[in-house]
Amino acid sequence: MVGDPPEQSTLRQSHRLVEHYTPDGMLGRLLLASVTGTLSGGAFLLAVFGLASFGFVWFLTGVLAAGVGVVAALLTILTLWPVYLSLIGNIESPERYGRAGPPSTMAAKRADDTDPSEILKRKYAAGELSDEEFERRLDTLLNADEITRRGSDGENAASKRTLRERN
Repeated sequence: MVGDPPEQSTLRQSHRLVEHYTPDGMLGRLLLASVTGTLSGGAFLLAVFGLASFGFVWFLTGVLAAGVGVVAALLTILTLWPVYLSLIGNIESPERYGRAGPPSTMAAKRADDTDPSEILKRKYAAGELSDEEFERRLDTLLNADEITRRGSDGENAASKRTLRERN
């Protein structure tokens, strides 16, 4: 069907579930990661001991511990991912993770909100302006941009002449 959203992958669903139950703050994430990291380390040690032993029960314990260790390690990574992103500057804080688009998208939205030609285009698309009014306002904007560019070029040329005259 046309209106149905595409089905999400199991990985994306798991990630949303983890994000839903993970604390938003950096301290909460670090505490949860320390617990899951400790659990994964202990499970991996138990797995090595169990797989290295010769008894069948210890072998099964080792396999089970390895599975628990992998799950706990993945949970640790997922928990710490927003903290890492905030440390390298991709997001403002771990609390903002998942609630905002990529920084480039956010900057583009802010630029579109202040760009007069984009505002004009949105009004025209919404039907607030007629064709003639849109064309007239667009011509006015383009002429103003051209005059501004010429003025700054003229100022640059004048300042260069002044510097040459002084030397």
